[in-house]
Amino acid sequence: TFDDGFADLWTHGLPLLEKYRIRALVFAIPSRAGDGPPRPQGTRAFGGNANQAHGEAAIGEGAHPAFLRWSELAALEESGWVRVQSHSQHHAMGWVGDEIVGFHLGRSHWSLPRTTGGDQRLGIPLFRRGSILAHRCYTEDPGLRDHLAGWLMERGGAEYVAQRGSGEVTAELHREARRHLDAHGGGCWESAEQRRERTIEDLTKAREALRHHLGGVRDELCLPWGEYDAVTLECARAAGIRRVYTLDRRPNSAGKIGFLVNRFEPRARGSWWLRSRLWIYRSTWRTALYGRLSGREPRRAGAGS
Repeated sequence: TFDDGFADLWTHGLPLLEKYRIRALVFAIPSRAGDGPPRPQGTRAFGGNANQAHGEAAIGEGAHPAFLRWSELAALEESGWVRVQSHSQHHAMGWVGDEIVGFHLGRSHWSLPRTTGGDQRLGIPLFRRGSILAHRCYTEDPGLRDHLAGWLMERGGAEYVAQRGSGEVTAELHREARRHLDAHGGGCWESAEQRRERTIEDLTKAREALRHHLGGVRDELCLPWGEYDAVTLECARAAGIRRVYTLDRRPNSAGKIGFLVNRFEPRARGSWWLRSRLWIYRSTWRTALYGRLSGREPRRAGAGS
């Protein structure tokens, strides 16, 4: 399986799948798929890395050259070696906690533009982030963001951070944020019903986009970052999803794969690492034991999300 639908699956991956006769499943993000003819195989479609691609796509909210075009997705399926299914419409993160966990002081995760609506001013507060499909989302007070960004700018912005150090500035911003929250209050949570409606809409739009451009049955979903809870699964069923792919470290029993399919993530750690993991995952009891010993719990959202 290939998550996200990066263009290199077409430009470099397909010839390898054909050479080694490996069938694959790619989970595409419809909002990032563009138009135009298939790009020449063997060429590099995007000069940056995956994190940069996700960051730029989160800001632009549209097609991005790092991701497969519709024509390339169709060509992959026509090859007979690749099937295309959903990775949700937006593959988005949001704020999923109301406690400030830090402040933007110059280094940011690619999800920052998505969670702040494109606001990347120094000093704005950061909250716990997670998949919007697995949580109710929190919207912080925009007045707090303006206040903290202005507070830091008045003191010199990036130069002030360099002089004082990020630790000291973070402590000062926490104190300033508490004063503002005590005086003006905080943000707000979406309701459980709003969350359900938003999640079903996202998953339904992705299915409709895939069917419109590629035809066929598009009823499988790969969970972004492997995060989910009971509500996510309820919404998936309501959106017509027949099978959901996780990152839970659990076995798949032969002949008994149902609604949930568990997967493991390969790492660039050499052939020995891969062989050892394949040996583990060939056995249901070894997989179950490995999951318990490694402490890798299912990536489910907490209660009340």
